[in-house]
Amino acid sequence: MVLIIVSSAVIGAAAGALVIPNPEPGVEKHYDDTFRVLASNDPDPGRSSQTVGVYEYADNGSITAVNRTVVTQPVQLWDSNIQSRDALVIANESDMYQSGLHGFVQVPYRDRWTPLTDWWNTEFRILPLYSADPSRATSTDGRYTVEVRHPNGWWNPVYNAEIERIDGNLTVTNPDEALVLSSYYSTVIDRKIQIVEGLLQHSAMAPSSAAARSTSSVPTRNGSEVFPTTDGASVGLQWRPGSHELVRDAYVGNIDVIPGVWHDGRYVTPSWQLSTYIPWDYRIDVPSDYSESGSCTIGNNTYSLTRWADYRLLDSDAEVVNVTAGNISLDYARPGMWTTVNLTSSAPRRLPPGRYDLTATLRIETELETHYGVSSARCSEWDSIRITNRTVELQYTVPIETVNSDDLSVDVQVYDRPGRDVVSVNWTGEQGLAAGAAAWEDVEVQIGEKKMYVTAPWRFYSVSRNTHVEERTSGGTTAVEASHSYRGTYPAMLHYRMSPANVSVLADQPADQHIWWNRTYVARNRSVPATPLPSSIVATQNTKPTYLYDQFAGVLKSTDQVTGESVTAEASDVWGLPVDTSVSVTRYQESELTVTVNQSAGTAEVFLTSATGLPLPRRTITFDGAAVDSVTTGADGRATVDVTGTIVRAHFAGDHWRDSRPTYYLDAHGYDVSQTAFGGATGVLGYLSAAISNAVIFVEWLVFGIFALLWMRFMRQRPAGRR
Repeated sequence: MVLIIVSSAVIGAAAGALVIPNPEPGVEKHYDDTFRVLASNDPDPGRSSQTVGVYEYADNGSITAVNRTVVTQPVQLWDSNIQSRDALVIANESDMYQSGLHGFVQVPYRDRWTPLTDWWNTEFRILPLYSADPSRATSTDGRYTVEVRHPNGWWNPVYNAEIERIDGNLTVTNPDEALVLSSYYSTVIDRKIQIVEGLLQHSAMAPSSAAARSTSSVPTRNGSEVFPTTDGASVGLQWRPGSHELVRDAYVGNIDVIPGVWHDGRYVTPSWQLSTYIPWDYRIDVPSDYSESGSCTIGNNTYSLTRWADYRLLDSDAEVVNVTAGNISLDYARPGMWTTVNLTSSAPRRLPPGRYDLTATLRIETELETHYGVSSARCSEWDSIRITNRTVELQYTVPIETVNSDDLSVDVQVYDRPGRDVVSVNWTGEQGLAAGAAAWEDVEVQIGEKKMYVTAPWRFYSVSRNTHVEERTSGGTTAVEASHSYRGTYPAMLHYRMSPANVSVLADQPADQHIWWNRTYVARNRSVPATPLPSSIVATQNTKPTYLYDQFAGVLKSTDQVTGESVTAEASDVWGLPVDTSVSVTRYQESELTVTVNQSAGTAEVFLTSATGLPLPRRTITFDGAAVDSVTTGADGRATVDVTGTIVRAHFAGDHWRDSRPTYYLDAHGYDVSQTAFGGATGVLGYLSAAISNAVIFVEWLVFGIFALLWMRFMRQRPAGRR
């Protein structure tokens, strides 16, 4: 057991942290570096750590004071749109991961302001600050944070809001002037297109052939080429020894496979469809013109001459001629993008689960004219033209593994009880990124208005693959830093890496109630080993044992006591595809427990029945005021115990959901008073003991009544929301 004590000191430094501006209502600021949230392996200048003093309690009762270092933890990036400033804060202080690979995560780059009236038909909330955090105030008086729910589920802040209490409810009185802050954004898929198009700006997307031939844009990481370059198309030189390479700094590469993750030395991608981004470039270096002096002899006289050679590029052409995955030749979708979808018929072409090579082939063709000859005032002059054609082919291959979740199924069992539903999730089939199997992402369970998610342990970190792009020309090399901004010249190349964390539960809090999850039972399937990650990524759970489960169960507690609600469940894999899911609901029934004291015999009989009077056998009843702690009901639902106290109280805890029963019953209480025991209590102490026993019930009801009054008061004072 660990108890944290208030004793900490910051030992991490935030020196060099980014300056993060605050939003200005009505000003649509453009933010640089927001896409750094997709580069988890980059340095986080604002990251810090703390030394926290804790007390550790050992099993033998000893207490030890120890210090522990706590560092900034990674943050989950949802598909929902965050604000630009939030993106900068997270990129500055932490790393971000995703739970799925759908590609719809939105990265903001510019503020967007709209009047609250444009959102008036959506839900919003007004949260009093109580001076706890005035920096978060968005109302004009600085006392409230006002937020409106975006259609994607995210809460957007509302600035310049004037708040008044009308009819007991907090209300925004100036919806025309109050401004909602949202963002202009780019999805991850959009960003991948920007990345490959940036690298193709001097090749496939060059404004002219001359521009394409003059510059090669080569991605590098800390000075090393990400994709190896080569020189080729060798031609002989006239009048001089040696040869010359016409093609320089040529390469073809592979930025990413989507949807996919680089895991265990290969890209893991779904079997039903994949796309890939292929950058390439080259430049042409034409031999310099050449001349040399010579002589000829005519008769007894020697005369001077000049041998010369001029070189001219007649034509050059380069293109990716083929991209293959297994036995499939991918279709060209757009500059730099290839897909297994048949774009003529729009039909997907599947790669059955297995391992394949994904290979891109670049072909560069050149045509060089060499015009050479001899010039002289007296010697014989002549000239000739030679045409030389050369072809260079390059290939780049990455291993891939295709997977699917066809053999995975999820069964959700819900045991319906008032305020404490049991939810049991059961998996059948392979759950992880194993051979041929896709990982599941989450299981969503909805019980009436309550919603919970059982989330998988997979964390997908987007990492940058290059630090610079070198622009190589005949005049030299210029290194341009890879950009994390929307308008950057060369956006940093990105792909995903995976690490495990832990299976967990998220409870979606409805506006009118609170819900909690308490895990009560698991059946382990297997453990998942840690995966290697760049050292700059903080993923502390990657070093701990991670377990998958055959069964994962617990109690979903809530402040409502409703039963009989509709129940739905659905699961999806990391690609966003549905996983075969079934759901069953077991409704608990009411039970009744009566206690009857036999005054003459000094015994008490308990009788456990259903609400309709059906006896409930083989149930355990616990007691207070009896000679035994518990008994089991017989076939007639009855049991008898000796009385030792003034009040005999009996309790049936309810059927355990893991017991195999045709019908499950809720808990029940009962009590009766033993007049014999009461009369036998003599003296002051006897009567005092009896009085205390009888007061127990009164105290229990008194506590319940106080709680009910406080709850009603809270509900009346709750800020009103509008839907």
